[in-house]
Amino acid sequence: MTGFSLHPFPGQDSGTVTIQGTIARTATALQVSFLLHGNLRDLVLPSTTEGTRDDNLWQATCLELFWGEEGRKNYWELNLAPNEAWNVYAFTDYRTGMHREERVAKPLLQIKHTAESFALTAELGIGNLHTGLPPLMVGVSAVLKHQDFHLSYWALAHPEDKPDFHAPQAFLLRV
Repeated sequence: MTGFSLHPFPGQDSGTVTIQGTIARTATALQVSFLLHGNLRDLVLPSTTEGTRDDNLWQATCLELFWGEEGRKNYWELNLAPNEAWNVYAFTDYRTGMHREERVAKPLLQIKHTAESFALTAELGIGNLHTGLPPLMVGVSAVLKHQDFHLSYWALAHPEDKPDFHAPQAFLLRV
């Protein structure tokens, strides 16, 4: 299991919010946990719904995971919303060839929300995407929607002069 901390894009105020988590891999799944802690009253965290597959989740609070096989240009993006909406996209190269990845099923989600913390754990079956156990390079990120409707962008690192979670330089974890 690998731990991580996300950082807001330079110049964006994080308030008192912190985002930490863990990621682990089995032969058939990726398991990721996010923990948001601090003054969450400033954030828009929609209530749990049915957990439907939906597009454009990054336009509101969304926890994200990007991964690809080491040395390859294609990669995947997992979006998870606080209301259990989700989606997985596949890309053939940097920001190109985007399409819904239909070879994965709905992730198993667990959500725990208190006044000062929000925890989301997801297990995503990836056995249909990878043969064997090739090393995966992973980027972890989040978009937080605030009560005043502005968005803040969080990642392991921000290698570009604007938020860009797709940048290969942001895939910093090897699992």
